[in-house]
Amino acid sequence: MKKRILRNSSVKNISRFVSIKTDSIHTVESDLEFDACFHFEFSAQISTFEAQPIGFEYYLDGKRRKYTPDFLVTYYDSYQPFYEVKPKHIAETEEFKETFSAKKEQALSMGNDLRVLTEDDIQIYPLLDNLKIIHRYACDDRLNSLQRQILRLFRKYGELRIEQIVQYSSVHSSRSLPALYDLIAKQLLKIDMHQPINWQTPIWSA
Repeated sequence: MKKRILRNSSVKNISRFVSIKTDSIHTVESDLEFDACFHFEFSAQISTFEAQPIGFEYYLDGKRRKYTPDFLVTYYDSYQPFYEVKPKHIAETEEFKETFSAKKEQALSMGNDLRVLTEDDIQIYPLLDNLKIIHRYACDDRLNSLQRQILRLFRKYGELRIEQIVQYSSVHSSRSLPALYDLIAKQLLKIDMHQPINWQTPIWSA
């Protein structure tokens, strides 16, 4: 099968996710798929991911059908599943389950798993909000002098709150916060992503 090309239409919400991890732009066709990209981008277990990968054919009711998964994800342990992203109310229907089962059987025969993700797996808060904040400031540039200064603070103190980092860095928060969030995106520093980010958020070395 050829790779599917998504185009704007009146019934699809086409979005483009800029990924530093894959050094590419991923085109997706729903807000839920777009949100899934943030999890793939910052998962420490995932080495790369691809939206709208080359699909495959499967059989249902004696007929050959074509299918393009929403994502192909590669983990560092070589596990490489396809993912289909669907709202929960659709994923729970018998029609979807029947079709999905046939697709999964074919995927497994090819050496890949096929899994479904719903909003219960993706739209987890405040995790998703935090991932979006980190993504906004992530870049693939080398560390600048301010970031090296921030890392030296952690070698000295071990753990700091965001307000302390801004205070010790001696620059305005409009400069120190982007530098800090990029360090988190680079996984050089860590925070509890399941807690809201605020001035009291503790940060420590990765």
